[in-house]
Amino acid sequence: LLRERVPGAAGLPGRKCGPRREQAAMAEQATAPLSEAHNVSGPGEAPAAGPARPPATPEGMALAYGSLVLMALLPIFFGALRSVTCAKSKNASDMPETITSRDAARFPIVASCTLFGLYLFFKIFSQEYINLLLSMYFFVLGILALSHTISPVMNKFFPANFPSKQYQLLFTQGSGENKEEIVNYEFDSKDLVCLAMSSVVGVWYLLRKHWIANNLFGLAFSLNGVELLHLNNVSTGCILLGGLFVYDVFWVFGTNVMVTVAKSFEAPIKLVFPQDLLEKGWRLTTLPCWVSAML
Repeated sequence: LLRERVPGAAGLPGRKCGPRREQAAMAEQATAPLSEAHNVSGPGEAPAAGPARPPATPEGMALAYGSLVLMALLPIFFGALRSVTCAKSKNASDMPETITSRDAARFPIVASCTLFGLYLFFKIFSQEYINLLLSMYFFVLGILALSHTISPVMNKFFPANFPSKQYQLLFTQGSGENKEEIVNYEFDSKDLVCLAMSSVVGVWYLLRKHWIANNLFGLAFSLNGVELLHLNNVSTGCILLGGLFVYDVFWVFGTNVMVTVAKSFEAPIKLVFPQDLLEKGWRLTTLPCWVSAML
């Protein structure tokens, strides 16, 4: 037995082992199946770090996708409704600028340059600092967008005797006859209440990155985008959607730029929903907000 070759023992094949080496080799062979079973993984994959999440149920998947479809339709309907209402209440001189055919054709090019610029930033600089800067930017922008979104709804719930004071934020450039208005925004005390409520959601998103706070900001961005986007005719809309279609196909399927930026970009630019609210597997199904804003 002492001269028997022990398979799997340390050393070259055919090397003789003493009693201690033989016992160590046999113990190693006995524990190898347990170690292999604990670190089971696919080819080229790292061993599993923890217990696998429970699979999503069909009911949970149906709820997730149904909620995403509903969240995609709501900004389209209410954004278009508010856009028409706003256009009827304003004079022709107060109407915002409309997008021309030239602007629509230029938009996918500008969006491509922005996307590729973000891709280079994530490749060159640290992802942590870029996301910190973007989080602060979307924190401020999201608060303003959400406040503008909920303001018409909240005005109906304020009592009639609520003190309403008017304020005006005015920034000008130059003096005398050359004075030019940069910002001229009028608001009242009710808008300040809405701003405070939106700030609570903003702090919640900044600290927790919760999916509900993310969706509130995403829906606010989409609704404001539909409301403020004015086209001069139908052909301009067709040019814009056609250009964005080519933009999506090229950057998503032709390169890995869109996927890399989407995985690295931590901002409320997509709608998310748990695949199963009844289980604790918080995997998220996503839908870009641009899809709902540009339909």
